[in-house]
Amino acid sequence: MGWDRELQLLERAIQRMSAEYDAFLYGTASKPPIESRKTVTEMIRRLNSSEAETAADRYRFNTLQGRYMALCERWEKLQAEKEGGRRPGVHGGFARDSTKVTPSPPSKPNAPAARSVLNGKASRAEEDLFHRYVAARKARGEDIAGYDLAHFVEGLNRERAKLKERFGDVAVEFDVADRDGRVRLVARKKAGS
Repeated sequence: MGWDRELQLLERAIQRMSAEYDAFLYGTASKPPIESRKTVTEMIRRLNSSEAETAADRYRFNTLQGRYMALCERWEKLQAEKEGGRRPGVHGGFARDSTKVTPSPPSKPNAPAARSVLNGKASRAEEDLFHRYVAARKARGEDIAGYDLAHFVEGLNRERAKLKERFGDVAVEFDVADRDGRVRLVARKKAGS
């Protein structure tokens, strides 16, 4: 089998394992994909020990290997959060005590708005929710071809407007849940609001 075919198989295996890890970390799978991880690691070892056909193949392999290593670090961090009793990826940016340094205000009095709120772009929390939602649907074998972040955020904003109209000015947060055999988004009142 040629290097190009091997690299395609490796790339698909990494994508599949990423979806399996997301399904495990965010609640739709009961165990981590240990066998998939062993398979990908073995594929990388095998390709690493053989000579690439071209420099482009070697570059592509190194890129895939780097992505795999970065994903492994991410998964281990999120799995540690899950084992610590926290929802993975949600609590990482929040300080629980006052010993953490808070960012200083912008030096310009009329500083532009944060990039995440300009032009309807998604915030980090919305991006995380989108990836968890897509991973959960993919793990259930559903087609995810038509999903994109911009439409997802528009839907969240419409839902927020409906909830605001119905319940007043209440801050809500969304989460991914598996209910009645279907992956759904559920809205909850934010703590302290």
